[in-house]
Amino acid sequence: MLEAETVRLRRGAFRLAVPEFRAAQGEIAAVLGRNGSGKSTLLLALAGILRPEAGEVRLAGEPCLPPHVAYLPARAEDAVLGARRLLEVSLTLGLQGRGDEDPQAVLRQVEGLLDLPREAEHDTAEGTYRALCGLVATGASCLVLDEPTARLLPRAQVALRRALRRLASFGRVVVVATHDPELARLADRCYRAEGGNVLPDGLEDAVRDGIVAQPPLWRAAGAAGLRELLAELLGP
Repeated sequence: MLEAETVRLRRGAFRLAVPEFRAAQGEIAAVLGRNGSGKSTLLLALAGILRPEAGEVRLAGEPCLPPHVAYLPARAEDAVLGARRLLEVSLTLGLQGRGDEDPQAVLRQVEGLLDLPREAEHDTAEGTYRALCGLVATGASCLVLDEPTARLLPRAQVALRRALRRLASFGRVVVVATHDPELARLADRCYRAEGGNVLPDGLEDAVRDGIVAQPPLWRAAGAAGLRELLAELLGP
């Protein structure tokens, strides 16, 4: 369980209060909010990068720190170490002092877990896939990702959402900050950053308030309902 209680955060002049945040093993927790609301600040604290002014962030009862938690920034290329997935995994193992492990074997295990598209040099999403492979290769039980689908094309978004759902299904804690309604729909818990606070909230409220776009399935259902209403009003 990833937990934060009565946490206060500060980045420069910005302050954020987190009365309570929880995400269990096997769950995806989505952090919603407008740009500048504090989503990234919260994620840095959950990843053990930003130290709270007050309160504690704990993972399984212990301080939330690497290598038990891994963080993917909004610019995935800032986290990439190598030019290929195998090199990414090899460098990750080296940094962890695990140079005696076979990087090819670890990569096969990671790719099997994530079920990503085959590696393609000219795929614009490959940098994100590569970074995710490196993060999973760390063996972290908690992954914290900042807007992981924001810069991806629709097909790559689907692949990444599937990968994150699989990570959760295999017992990882997954936390994402997102404006992606389809990713938020996969979440087991949703929180909203607004007005200097982080509080539990639902996707429906976030859609209503324009914080995330309306999911395509909802738009289709709404359009179908409108067609039925017009048919009833206008008659045959």
